[in-house]
Amino acid sequence: MKQDQLQMNVDLKKATTTTCASCGNATFIHTFILKKLSPLTSPTGKEMTVPVQLYACGNCGELLKTPNFDDII
Repeated sequence: MKQDQLQMNVDLKKATTTTCASCGNATFIHTFILKKLSPLTSPTGKEMTVPVQLYACGNCGELLKTPNFDDII
């Protein structure tokens, strides 16, 4: 079976809701930081700006700390 044909039934009522570590709010908005790559590290040999998607608390703006957060920021 191909992975794109795999269907799973998941009961989201049993899933844990992520909340903001600072204020406890449970809603988040998409936000981005922009990382600049120098021509020496860019795959094209030219300076590049790379958007990195993060989530920010919809109440206080605190960034959600994902497992790779420290590697990105």
